[in-house]
Amino acid sequence: MNDPVRFEKPIDYVERWRSLVRAREDQGHRLDPMHGRADHWAGDRAARFRRMTARPGAADALIDLIRPLIGPESSVLDVGAGTGRHVLPLAHLAAKVTAVEPSAAMRTQLEEVVRENGLRNVEIIAAEWPGARVEPADLVVCSHVAYFVAEIEPFLREIDRVNLGRAVVVLRHTQREVAILDLFQRIWNEPRCPEPSFSDLYGVACQLGLYPNVTTIPFTVPIGFETIEDAISMVRADLLNPSGADVERVIHDYLEERMVRRDGKLRFAVPPTFAGALWWEGKS
Repeated sequence: MNDPVRFEKPIDYVERWRSLVRAREDQGHRLDPMHGRADHWAGDRAARFRRMTARPGAADALIDLIRPLIGPESSVLDVGAGTGRHVLPLAHLAAKVTAVEPSAAMRTQLEEVVRENGLRNVEIIAAEWPGARVEPADLVVCSHVAYFVAEIEPFLREIDRVNLGRAVVVLRHTQREVAILDLFQRIWNEPRCPEPSFSDLYGVACQLGLYPNVTTIPFTVPIGFETIEDAISMVRADLLNPSGADVERVIHDYLEERMVRRDGKLRFAVPPTFAGALWWEGKS
C-alpha cells in the first residue's frame, strides 16, 4: 500500500522576513558596542558611503532599467534615497523627484548633492517609511533599503498605495558581507546572521498578492580604498566593531591576503554579484 501524500505547510514569507531581520538585529545588540547609536550613518559613515557610491558618468544598471519609464513630466519617488546616488540622475530625467530619507547624516550628504548640482526639482522628506507623507508618483523606486525593515508588509503596501505607474524594489541576491563572512566567523566564533535577500522579497510580494515581474541586474558598487587602514575602518564596522590588538592584526592580515590593487585602489577580489529588481504596475 502506498504511503499517503504529505503536504508541507506553506511558507509564511512575511514571518520569515521578520525573523531574519530580528535575528540580525539581536546579534547586533549582543555583539556590537555601537549598535544602539541613534543614527547608524552618523560620524563619517554617510560621507564615506557617498564617496564609495559616487560614480559620475558611469553606467548604473537600475537607472538604465527605469530610464524608458521616465518622461519630462514624470514624478518619481525615491524611498530611502540615501546620499543621492539615484536622485541625481533621476532629477535630470523627471519633472520632480521626492527623496525620502530618515537618516540625518545621509540627508546632510543628499542636501549637498542637491545644492552642488543646482537641482531645483528635488524635495527631501525627513521621515521613515511607511510613515512619510508624500504624494503618489508615476514611478516609485526603493533600492537596497528593505534589508533592515522588520515589518515588510506595511512597507510594501505603502509603496503600492502611492504607485501611479510602476514600483521597482531592488535587493541583492547575496549577502553584503560576502567577502568577509569567514572572517566574521573567525572573530566571533559564530556565523553572521543573514539579511533578507531578493528571493525572500519575491516570496513576500507574492504572498501579499502583488505578483511582481522580476529582472536581474548587476550589483555594481565598486568599493575601493586608498589605504589598508581605510579598509580596516569600514570592515571593522561590518564585523560589528570587535576590539583588541589581536583582532586588529587578524583583520589586517585577512585584508592583506584578499585585497588587490586595481585602478589605483584596494578592492576585494570577489566574483561579480547581482541584484534582483522586482516591479509591478500601479492600479490607477
